Amino acid sequence: MNKNNKKYFIALTGAKKNVGDFLITGRAIELLEHIAPEYEYVLHPHWEKIEDIEFINNSEGIIILGGPGFQMNMYPGVYKLTDSLRDIKVPIHTLGTGWKGVPGDKTTERLYHFTNSAQQMLDTMNDTTAGMSCRDYQTKRALINNGYNNVTMTGCPVWYDIESLGKKFTAPKEIKRVVYTPAQDETFSEQSIEVLGFLINKYKNAEIIVSFHRGIGVVDEFTPKSDAENTKKLADKAEKMGAKVVDVSYNRAKLDFYDDCDLHVGYRVHAHIYFLSKRMPSILLHEDGRGNGVSEALESPGVNAYKLSRLYSNIFRIFNKNKGVLSIYRKFAFKVNGNINNDMERIINNIENTNYQVFDKVSRHIDKQYHVMEDFIKKITKKNVGW
Repeated sequence: MNKNNKKYFIALTGAKKNVGDFLITGRAIELLEHIAPEYEYVLHPHWEKIEDIEFINNSEGIIILGGPGFQMNMYPGVYKLTDSLRDIKVPIHTLGTGWKGVPGDKTTERLYHFTNSAQQMLDTMNDTTAGMSCRDYQTKRALINNGYNNVTMTGCPVWYDIESLGKKFTAPKEIKRVVYTPAQDETFSEQSIEVLGFLINKYKNAEIIVSFHRGIGVVDEFTPKSDAENTKKLADKAEKMGAKVVDVSYNRAKLDFYDDCDLHVGYRVHAHIYFLSKRMPSILLHEDGRGNGVSEALESPGVNAYKLSRLYSNIFRIFNKNKGVLSIYRKFAFKVNGNINNDMERIINNIENTNYQVFDKVSRHIDKQYHVMEDFIKKITKKNVGW
């Protein structure tokens, strides 16, 4: 509940265990309070229903804080909200929310299809004055393909570290500390070990720190046994290979040591964005459309951890908006990239040979896009838009 009798928004957070979700929530609230400090932002877990309808309807609206929330079953599969959306009389907004397209190519965009209940929620948000904010162009295209045109590509809230806005990127003189984030998906487990070996060999004189965003080896309410076993295996292997292992789950402050590192390489999207937002270099390995989306939107360095059959991609591209066909497409077209280290060598050599110039471009892109995010927040908080 709001504490100071201020007008308030209900801010839906996805922060459970993954430190990336805590980072999204923190950066989103910092943006909102920076741009529209006259409101209070009351956090509520998006996976829990909001039982008090009066609390909802006395608010200025609901704001979904980032995350891959534009999933095909987003309501009520991701956002519980209430049993009936008709009970909600205030606007529902997204703030830099993304899709979860797997594998994440143009064919996935075409086949991406929302359930009927998800469409009810999307219809509600599409009809607001501000519309929806998304974090990348793939998400925007998937929404438009499903008939939702009132969409602004603002970028993810984590793009915007307020203290870093306007700062120039400075290329590292030497790589002394590398953060490596392995894949969460067990499909890429062996590949994650292979990439770690590549980095240890590539940066022989650097400290390699393997960072686990969702914990290591612990089964809990947010982590199934198979996931815990996989992270434990990866951590044990990393230590045997001579890397340092850290668990950064549950607490955004655990990421502070990233500021003293020189480079991030890995699969975790929000480790990648954290580094870029701080004007530090990062290379992202794409597990799916979440990774592809950010690399396209920021024009930042990335490598696909998967390979797709061009034949199947061309065949399945004739279909449109079909969840069942998408499932079949994943099964037949998707495989793990067996040449990942060659791809990594090529992209790192290019970055080094151009003295990291691509990251100066990324920094300028973030600064430019910040004004789009700022304007969107002003719209949803009714600032200077003719309300």
